[in-house]
Amino acid sequence: MSTMMDMMKRISKGVALVFCATTMLAATGLAVSRRLAPSGVSFEPRTRGLAAPAAAGSGMYSLAASPGGTVYLSWLEAVSGSTYAFKFTTLDGDAWAPPRTIATGDDWFVNWADHPSLVPLTDGSLAAHWLVNNPGRQGAYGYGVRIARSADDGRTWREIFRTGTANLHGYSGFVSMLPLAHGFLAVYLGPPVPESEAADPEADHVMGLSVATFGTGGALLSDVVADADTCTCCSTSVVQTSRGPIAAYRDHTGETRDISIVRNRGGRWTAPSPVHPDGWRINACPTNGPVLAAAGERVALAWFTAAAGAPRVRLAFSTDGGDRFAEPLTIDGGRPVGWPGVVLLDDGSAVVSWLEATGEGRGEVRIRRVRPDGRLGDMMTVASSTSGRSTGVPQMVLRSGNLIVAWRSDRLHTAIVPIP
Repeated sequence: MSTMMDMMKRISKGVALVFCATTMLAATGLAVSRRLAPSGVSFEPRTRGLAAPAAAGSGMYSLAASPGGTVYLSWLEAVSGSTYAFKFTTLDGDAWAPPRTIATGDDWFVNWADHPSLVPLTDGSLAAHWLVNNPGRQGAYGYGVRIARSADDGRTWREIFRTGTANLHGYSGFVSMLPLAHGFLAVYLGPPVPESEAADPEADHVMGLSVATFGTGGALLSDVVADADTCTCCSTSVVQTSRGPIAAYRDHTGETRDISIVRNRGGRWTAPSPVHPDGWRINACPTNGPVLAAAGERVALAWFTAAAGAPRVRLAFSTDGGDRFAEPLTIDGGRPVGWPGVVLLDDGSAVVSWLEATGEGRGEVRIRRVRPDGRLGDMMTVASSTSGRSTGVPQMVLRSGNLIVAWRSDRLHTAIVPIP
């Protein structure tokens, strides 16, 4: 995805987009040399690789876990030419089950950062989303979102929602979905006003945060704009707390791009609230969004910032359902690329994952445990990788006292990792 905002604002002119040098290093291939343990990094011998049933070149992946502990892995893989298949599998013991296909298409938008996803819902059904190019699109984008639901464990799928179908220059995407007691939410980025209704479609590109709410059976109940001006291409995150859902995203105030949240209180979304004033001013979208985890009133929020030219992965806790967050902690090893993940443990600790650069074009997927009182555990390296976009956005979920981690090199990789 794009990271240069001035180019994003000329998206209708089809200007090529580049990555922000302060947050990403160019991908130069998988690091295959023997890894040396950096200071403070321990290597856990109990980590076990899981062979993912995905073809070479596969990517655009996502992990999700059901309340009952079933882990779902979804991804895209090329079929032929411009045709892709959106597939998923479940973890059966310590092995992945044979994959099933959700959908195929030859008109999809395929991108490492704005990737499809699948989530299990509370009624036993599944919801999945992917991205489709619009007819007549102009330039590199012009795509929208499709959401489908399956009531038979993924054997058949029915489309229940599409948005962004009027986009010719811009796009709608960066979806995150949250199961509810009776339905689910889908949080996404998109033009707050459809391009077809905009007074000047050639005007500067503006993105907003929207929330679509679905009821039992997948019926659309509402689709509202929660913030009409956000950063343009950073992933979103949404979780359920005992006080209601909260969503996190990278906001946009002038050229300051810090993390904000919106909360659902009494069925209405609150005004955006900054989490911490990092003060990251950059004329770019860093393609590096926040992640949330929640249990009751306890919330963990992890994000990347490069404010004042100092790249950091940060973690902040809330004990009141996201109404207030404590002072953030820095948890990286000094050269983070970002793209964090986070889970909460029963004792209130959080485990954070992220990508750390270790050399020119080289990186490692790392994890670290943070105790409720803020004490930092040792860093642990899960795998070597590149330090750029070819790794994709590493994913992590919790299952039965272990972590399931996914990343990419030449293909999709997964591993069972003990909690550090």
